[in-house]
Amino acid sequence: MLNIKNSFTTISNKKSLWNLSIVGLFIILVYLPDITRYKNLVMILICITALYYLVKDFRQVVNSLRGHLFLSILLFVLAMFYSVGISIDPALSFKEMNKPILNGLLLFSFTFPIVLYQESKERIAKIILVTFIIGMIAISLADIVKYIINYQATGEIPFTNYNHREFSYGFIFYFPVLLCSWALWKKHSLLSWSLLIIASAISLFLLLGTLSRGAWVAIVAATVFIITINKEWKLTLTAAICLGLLAGATHWVTASDPNTRLLIHKLTQTDSSHRYSNGTQGSAWSLIMENPVKGYGFGNKVYHQVYNSRVADYPDWTFRNSIGPHNVFLSLWFSAGILGLITTFVMTISALLTGSRIIRQHSGVIRQAALILLTAFMSLFIVRGAFENAYINEIGILFGLMIALYNKKTIEKK
Repeated sequence: MLNIKNSFTTISNKKSLWNLSIVGLFIILVYLPDITRYKNLVMILICITALYYLVKDFRQVVNSLRGHLFLSILLFVLAMFYSVGISIDPALSFKEMNKPILNGLLLFSFTFPIVLYQESKERIAKIILVTFIIGMIAISLADIVKYIINYQATGEIPFTNYNHREFSYGFIFYFPVLLCSWALWKKHSLLSWSLLIIASAISLFLLLGTLSRGAWVAIVAATVFIITINKEWKLTLTAAICLGLLAGATHWVTASDPNTRLLIHKLTQTDSSHRYSNGTQGSAWSLIMENPVKGYGFGNKVYHQVYNSRVADYPDWTFRNSIGPHNVFLSLWFSAGILGLITTFVMTISALLTGSRIIRQHSGVIRQAALILLTAFMSLFIVRGAFENAYINEIGILFGLMIALYNKKTIEKK
């Protein structure tokens, strides 16, 4: 009897290791460049595992997906199918919807909770923290290596171009783990503070190097939110001092180095890409108001077609060729009309409520893991989405993990 029990425990542990490993590996790889085939391979393993559990334990797997967040995702996806149906070019809209919505948002939100349906909340929370830390380190090292290679090849120095802009998406995604790990690390020694300051300094350098003001605003919002929730007032003082030193150092460097003029321009710019009035968002608003209920169809290419065909009717528009609406909510409203706007808001509110409830009902590692997911969603989708078209597919990873963490029927492993 003891041998059977030990064998069952061994198999169960191996199964748990497999479940957590494939999900964790994908989280680590998702923002690393030039490894698409490996990401696809891991995702195939996740899908096969999810299908196995769906067939083997259908009722419990379906129960693990029950909740208003997954329902709101389904409603949003249906609204996007509607946008394909009414599109001025349905084939083009479906092609553009396939990766971010079907193979991104829906796929991640569906498969991740299924693969993790038997795991305890503590294990899910720990794998979130570990993989986000590793992912943050991995993309930071990759970006530093890119700086070194570019400098050796062309003499490129930081803050002089937009070659590192893509790094900002992964940075926003992983960044909350830096502050949430600190909340769990109670050894506030000189060494701990030194490590935090060094990590923050490297992160700040890499973040400024993206020259993305939307990313900067998103990180500031994430920092304020996490500090407020965790009541880390020492971090507030530290952050204020660091910002003061940064402002002074920036002024000094600017006066002595003309190569940083682009950085200073981005730091002081108030209307990047002429977003408002007759700029990117203003022109998108004008098009939406012509057809606010029905919409035009999903996709940036559809938007470009409509914009470029109507630009002659709007001589005051700043851009004579479309560069996009630069706002995720306007983009989805344009795509699917009022239905798209409503389902986007419903999905957003549902995610906020789900994340907030986990934070409120738990403590320790589960609370911090939920805070990471909620902050990353707010930073990527809501804050940065107010300035740019956010990548919706990676939001599905956050939703999938949030659904798995929220599920009250999670089986505790012994």
